[in-house]
Amino acid sequence: MHKREEIKHRLNSLGITNQWLAEKLQIKQLQLSYFLENDLTFDDDLYNAITEAIESYQFEFGFDFSSNDPDLFDEEKLKNGIGERIRTFAKRKYNTLKGLANALDISPQQLQQYITNNREPGSKILIRFMRAGCDINWLLGGSESIETYKIYKLESELKELNSKFSKISHIINTHK
Repeated sequence: MHKREEIKHRLNSLGITNQWLAEKLQIKQLQLSYFLENDLTFDDDLYNAITEAIESYQFEFGFDFSSNDPDLFDEEKLKNGIGERIRTFAKRKYNTLKGLANALDISPQQLQQYITNNREPGSKILIRFMRAGCDINWLLGGSESIETYKIYKLESELKELNSKFSKISHIINTHK
């Protein structure tokens, strides 16, 4: 999947409007539409800016109850959301689906079954998700607590600091 299609899929699956994204990126909605539909130079900077905005979306507590929002009582749509949220959690916390599968002590194939909604996670698997650091309320229903947001931000800062520390260590070791 190309970056542009990935972005459009994520916007659609999370119900993010172009208006919200344009405001977040501080550009005009027409300009955003051009980037998403017509522009041949969909570069990494634009991709990263949109991805960052999408990641921040789930932590904002304003909800738009327009007719385009999924019906929270539609079981099929709810199941689809769980798979997408598992994928988001894997990327956010473990960087890969394989990393999450290892943390849950299940096979990548079993994890894929949950992501594609061929299987629903039972209570034992949900407990494993919880122990792996996943907010079960968010996983099942799509809403996160403020504590989860704080944990996510701290984990992001820790990853960044570890990366900087590794670079510094590498520089020191190469100059010895």
